[in-house]
Amino acid sequence: MIGTTDARRDRAGWPTGQIALGAAPWLVAALVPWVVLLVLRDRMPAEVVSHTGSGGPDGFMSAPKFVAIVTLVFLLQGALFVPALIKGAQTNGQYLLTAAVCWGFGAGETYLFAVDLHANARGSDLDHAQLLEAYDINWVLHGPVTAVLAVVAGAAGVLMARRAERR
Repeated sequence: MIGTTDARRDRAGWPTGQIALGAAPWLVAALVPWVVLLVLRDRMPAEVVSHTGSGGPDGFMSAPKFVAIVTLVFLLQGALFVPALIKGAQTNGQYLLTAAVCWGFGAGETYLFAVDLHANARGSDLDHAQLLEAYDINWVLHGPVTAVLAVVAGAAGVLMARRAERR
């Protein structure tokens, strides 16, 4: 179990370092799509691909609406991870694994969403049929990049968790 020797934890029950540890990747994840959208806004089609099924892209909506929905999903994920990294009911190994998953998934999902927005940006002034042709994600490149980014961010999450638990 993680010790509760920190006076801030005993007094408030919510140590600031552990709150930041769980919230930071999801707050960044919530901001990055808006930055990407602002940078690429002139190249975005009226409607972007918002859903991809087994047969390829099959759902469309406006880019701001799509980014807003994804932002809410990221914030909800953060709301799930923050308590998991604060309660202290898990073993040290579970705590470190939770931090790794939190940071790894946050980084991986953020990267993939940025890739998705970039793929959509190639479809400016195209109708849905043309957008499907332009919407091409090179998974041979982006799959491994996502995996490496998730592992590196997960390792950073573990390092920060060790530091947060020492405070």
